[in-house]
This record gives sequence, structure tokens and C-alpha cells, in this order.
Amino acid sequence: MSIFDLTAQQQLARLLDSHAQQGNSMRLDEVQGFVAALASGPDAVDVDAWLPEILADNVAFGSEEQADIRRLVAQMAEQLQQEMGLNSAPELLLYADETGEPDYYTWCNAYLYALDVTPTDWFAQQDDEGFEDLFYPIMALGGVYDATDDQPALLTIDAAERGRLQDELPEALLAIYRYWQVRKHTPKTLRRQGSKIGRNEPCPCGSGKKYKACCGQKV
Repeated sequence: MSIFDLTAQQQLARLLDSHAQQGNSMRLDEVQGFVAALASGPDAVDVDAWLPEILADNVAFGSEEQADIRRLVAQMAEQLQQEMGLNSAPELLLYADETGEPDYYTWCNAYLYALDVTPTDWFAQQDDEGFEDLFYPIMALGGVYDATDDQPALLTIDAAERGRLQDELPEALLAIYRYWQVRKHTPKTLRRQGSKIGRNEPCPCGSGKKYKACCGQKV
């Protein structure tokens, strides 16, 4: 059976959504966007550390409710990591917006919000335009390029392009997860400590032989 199945989804929604309507917590779709980012990146997922972000420090939740929410969020994170670890793009939990269409805007903003609060600055750590390009669907659907009171739209995204980005979003999330998996498992270069030993110098092991005839043969 799935770790975070339909019953778990409905339970977490019941716990959160009534408070979210008053702006006092994240709702289910926002939690998935937020946790999807945490589960993809270089930092360990610490549910206890991020629970206040999900609950908005809301004292309206009792201790038993908070324990249930923590358990369900941990299950969601584990499920997302398992799915992406098996090279499967996550199935998004999307609510409807005010027009009745899937609310990608809210989901993507929750994902981007996680990047603001993770210990590692994802973009400061990378000097890779290809990595930044992976975020285009998330940023475009999250309204990053939309017009504001201070500036015109940075990009014009028509209905056809928006539909294409919506279709590409799950694969973009999987690509970001893969990127960080490669970075986390790339062996680090070991830097030599101290000065280099000359091949004709006495071997530092104390054998009395020249380095090239002793330990230098193993290098």
C-alpha cells in the first residue's frame, strides 16, 4: 500500500484546510509543493524544523492534531523521495483556482517558498545556467514573470505555452531531484595536505628507502 495514500491525503486536508481558509496554515496542495522542494534538495528533510512553517505557528492546533500532521507530512516526504528515487515524476495534488482551473500558481509558490527557507541557498551553490533553466516551469506558473505594480510582465505566456508548462512541471520537478542526487553523490576531490614529496627523497614511512622505491610505487 502507498505510504501517503488517498486516506492519508484526505486526513491531512481535513486537519489543515479549515485553518488555511483563514490564512493560518498551509493547505494540502501548498504542503505538497513545499515538501516536494525539501525532499528534492541537498538538505535533510527535518519535519520538526519545518512544521511551524506549515502550521504558521498556529496555536489553534492541539498537540494531538500537530502530532497527526507531523506524521502525515513525514509520510508525504518519504513518498515523494521514494517516487522520485524510482525515477517517477510526482503526481501533483492541485486544488481549483477561482476560475475552476487547476491552481498551479499556489502549488508552485509553495515550492519556491521552500527555497527561501532551506539552509542551503540552491542558486548561490551552483554556477550552472542549466540548473536554473530547470526552474522555468515552476517560476512561470508561479507568476514570477507576471506584471506587478512596479514593472511590466517580464515574459508573455499565452494559453498554449501555459498548458505546455503545466504538462512539463512534474518532469521538471523530477529533473531537479535528479540534479541534486548527482551533486550529493559526486565524490569530492581530496586536496593534498602539506608539501609534495620528491620521488628521490627518503620515504616518510621510515623504511630508509627512497620514496619512489617504497610508498611512491603505490601512488
